Amino acid sequence: MAVEPVKLLEWAVGEDVSDLHMTPGQCIFYRRNGKLFPRADIQVTEELLSAVLEIMVTDSQRERLIKNRELDFSWELNHRRFRGNLYFQRNVMALALRLIPNRIPSLEELGASTGLKELFRTQQGFTLVTGRAGSGKSTTIAAFLKELMAHRFVHLLTLEDPIEFLHSSEGSFISQRELGRDFHSFPGALRNALREMPDVILVGEIRDPDTMQMALEAASTGIFVLGTLHTRGAAETAMRVESLFPLDQRDTIRDRFADVFTGIFSQCLLPSAGGGRVCATEVLLSTPAARNLIRQGKYNQLVSLMMSSPGMNTMEQAIKKLGKRIE
Repeated sequence: MAVEPVKLLEWAVGEDVSDLHMTPGQCIFYRRNGKLFPRADIQVTEELLSAVLEIMVTDSQRERLIKNRELDFSWELNHRRFRGNLYFQRNVMALALRLIPNRIPSLEELGASTGLKELFRTQQGFTLVTGRAGSGKSTTIAAFLKELMAHRFVHLLTLEDPIEFLHSSEGSFISQRELGRDFHSFPGALRNALREMPDVILVGEIRDPDTMQMALEAASTGIFVLGTLHTRGAAETAMRVESLFPLDQRDTIRDRFADVFTGIFSQCLLPSAGGGRVCATEVLLSTPAARNLIRQGKYNQLVSLMMSSPGMNTMEQAIKKLGKRIE
């Protein structure tokens, strides 16, 4: 079945699809409410994929794709934003496309933890929102920033790859920058950000020690830094922060992280009994006990701390609390 790229994307929007997967030689696959389905009536050809890319990808992005053999990008159709990832498999180009919600939900709608809402008062520090790909990290952070700016006026700087949600506020000054288009590297952009006087910095994803080092430095200078990691659970996240660095630096990194961290929120999306999905979140907040355990590298003890401390909870407790709301 021949299909026009724009009509395919309009179908995805109309059917509340969250993701499209396109690999030549296979049919299109799509996700709805976290479940994967085939569209057997549409076979992906190299011609179809090329037509999609023709409307989505710029010449400079094509050059990056050819050079790096992969590309993250964003695109907009009829005020609906998409996040794409182009990659090669078996020497053939393929595409994974995420549909970004056209409205930033409230934290209340997301069922966000009380601990996350408490951070509205936070003027500085380092907060991490973590979870596997597709766990709703970007949506949670967008909702948090939206409500943060409803509480107070700030200079918000986002560093993303690519930009997902577009933020607006009548009282806040907002700068949204995209890797490859507005800056060349996360560490360099963070270094320059210290001269731009932001109150809040979002680092879309922390992938390397240089970015983590600069995020810690920014937080230590009085900026509120938000970042994401592809980790599951607070203990694993704290270990990941340390493990990014060589052995001879890890004692120092544990101290620096313990000094500035304000919270770790690790989330997953579960099938809802009423349809759709619901978010479960593990919460670790910065308390003297939590900071002490991180300094000592006693990450396994963070679980018992979360189980017994006010405002905190483990993932198991979060799922149990959802009860009959999940399948």
